[in-house]
Amino acid sequence: MGSKRTLDSIREIVIHCADTPNGRPNTIEDIDDWHRQRGFRRNLSILAEFDPVALQTEPPLAHVGYHYVIEVDGMIQKGRPLAETGAHVRMHNRISVGICLVGRDQFTLMQWAAMKVVIEHLQQQLPGVHIVGHRDFDNRKTCPGFDVSEWVNSGFIPDSAHILIQG
Repeated sequence: MGSKRTLDSIREIVIHCADTPNGRPNTIEDIDDWHRQRGFRRNLSILAEFDPVALQTEPPLAHVGYHYVIEVDGMIQKGRPLAETGAHVRMHNRISVGICLVGRDQFTLMQWAAMKVVIEHLQQQLPGVHIVGHRDFDNRKTCPGFDVSEWVNSGFIPDSAHILIQG
């Protein structure tokens, strides 16, 4: 279950992929269901503290482990509030923010643009935060399907091999 934390404890942004077929329009609700099946559980009292209106007006996502999910159409969906520990990378959840791109290794230009917006916003809130990929913590993983450090060093310009062209 997610626990409360302070924003000054956050030192990493971890980029993930949903490991779904590229271009398939899965949603944050799908991911919430998958995380429920894996036994993840949120502490909804933290959400109630930070956004009581949302808790009353929207069905809460009780299981999603990410703080943000970026869907194929570029929609940025909020998962856990930043003040709640995520459930997305073993041994780093307390100090990281999890962003998940729907897909496997190719993402739409709308997703790339949305991720840049989220990261720039987080960098303003969390100065000095380090941006990494899930695979940087586990060499058995390929998530998020691209080299995050190369993407950051390129000025957030994706390699053409990782751009999904929708027909």
